[in-house]
Amino acid sequence: MWEGRALTEGTTMATLDIHELSATLTSAEARWSPRITPQSLLSDEGKRALLGVIFTPADVAMRAAGPQEAAGLAARAFAPEVDWRNKNGNHVTAVRDQQYCGSCVSFACTAVVESMASIEHGQLLDLSEADSHFNSSHGPSCGGWNSHACMAQLQARGQVSETALPYSSAFDSPPVIDPATNLWKPYVRPTPNRADSQVSITNHGLIGDINERKSYLDSTGPCAASFDVYDDFYSYATGVYQHVTGNYVGGHCVEVIGYSESEQCWLVKNSWGTGWGMSGYFKIAYGQCNFDVYAFSTAQGVQLPPSHGWSGWESLGGIITSKPSAVSWGPNRIDAVARGTDSAIWHRWWDGSSWNGWESLGGGCQSGPAICSWESGRLDMFVVGTDHQLYHKWFDGGWSGWEALGGLLSSDPAAVSWGPNRIDVFARGMDSAMWHLWWDGSNWGGWESLGGVCDSAPAVASWGDNRLDTFVKGTDSQLYHQYWAGAGWSGWEALGGYVGGDLSAASWGPDRIDMFYPGAGFNMMHKWWDGSWSGEENLGGLLSSGTGVSTWAPGRLDCFVEGTDSAMWHKWYA
Repeated sequence: MWEGRALTEGTTMATLDIHELSATLTSAEARWSPRITPQSLLSDEGKRALLGVIFTPADVAMRAAGPQEAAGLAARAFAPEVDWRNKNGNHVTAVRDQQYCGSCVSFACTAVVESMASIEHGQLLDLSEADSHFNSSHGPSCGGWNSHACMAQLQARGQVSETALPYSSAFDSPPVIDPATNLWKPYVRPTPNRADSQVSITNHGLIGDINERKSYLDSTGPCAASFDVYDDFYSYATGVYQHVTGNYVGGHCVEVIGYSESEQCWLVKNSWGTGWGMSGYFKIAYGQCNFDVYAFSTAQGVQLPPSHGWSGWESLGGIITSKPSAVSWGPNRIDAVARGTDSAIWHRWWDGSSWNGWESLGGGCQSGPAICSWESGRLDMFVVGTDHQLYHKWFDGGWSGWEALGGLLSSDPAAVSWGPNRIDVFARGMDSAMWHLWWDGSNWGGWESLGGVCDSAPAVASWGDNRLDTFVKGTDSQLYHQYWAGAGWSGWEALGGYVGGDLSAASWGPDRIDMFYPGAGFNMMHKWWDGSWSGEENLGGLLSSGTGVSTWAPGRLDCFVEGTDSAMWHKWYA
């Protein structure tokens, strides 16, 4: 847990005496009650750190003009009471804690987007305030912002889920104070695969008129609101707040979730944790602290990330005698190959609307095939012949003949391309080590031994230029990994698990790898890297071979296996 001791060091305490405050509120016939809160015990500096609105010139002009007369909307234009915690269900997410950072604007705007996602789509999301505040145009600072600019960023770039970028991950552990601001120092943290969880809005706006705000809250949803904060606000416990005593501290931004005509107040969700106020909520009287003066910010048209999930298994027919291999040369294109009962290689392809083939590509193959592509319309296929040499056949407007590339191999090959006119091929040698051959655009290099004691054919993936990740089953049936990052080969690392046969690997983007292999029960198992290694996911099926996989877009995987009926079966993630 983060400690807050630094909040009270080095400055004069500005704590209001709770007994004097209670007496003052009673004398003023105020409608709220105070108590000692964690926030009321902070220093002046600590209290300012919990705020974070930088008022725009328009805000300043509105403050100078003062409250405007409300438009003459009929009373039926809005309901007398609104609370989005109980308006055809709950549409308000849990109270958060911005901690010692002036990020209230992002907390309020994020809360509004979360509420609108629930209202528009029926999903209560948990979105990343860190992505909104630190990774956007605002930058890595706990300094303030304004809700209009924040909403514009949420429309332009969206924000990822809290799981993808937790708020705590933006700070050191424990957090350190930035000497330039005397606030916590945040950092920009990378968010791989943003599309997997990114949420955005299609439009946002500002509402100035009081009755129009109420009508919007009644008909559409919550808003973000800014207001002026005074010292007595930190001691709020319950009731309808009005400023009675204490100095002005700064501007704050919150989510307005409703209003009450009977109590003449706004209903509000704060971002100071549940230990403050009414479990993190408060009521503020109409006309108080310029709450009615600064415009409310709105968000609509929430765009959710695509819904990903695994399909069932579909049969693609055929009678195959090897694990399939697959590749994509472009969006919505897949080429899959496998050895047939005649020891020839057979080819089937998806053109975006239907499966074509089977077609025979000939050959007298000892192994199953490997296939890769380095540009649209280009395929390179490899097999081990009956003489244990590697053979190569390619498609570039038409299929070539077979060329021998040497070697003395004892497994299916694996092949990948990390750039134009580049191919890397791997296979197990007769010494059970992994061997490597490569095409550099003009010549075949190798063979080179990469060592290891392999109990399977290798698999290979590439997620960037000059990057290769290879995988094999070891003699202990665990998964092993070796990689090339441009300067040399790593050693072998054990990734655990139980591998029951030949495996496959693919990458849909930077720093992402997905692997598939038969497990102990010959179900298809899945393990992936997205900055760290996952556990094993069981995808079912009953496999009679190893696996093949291809990807043609981020978040898209197509897997192929031989079933117990010797047909080729297909399962995909989209």
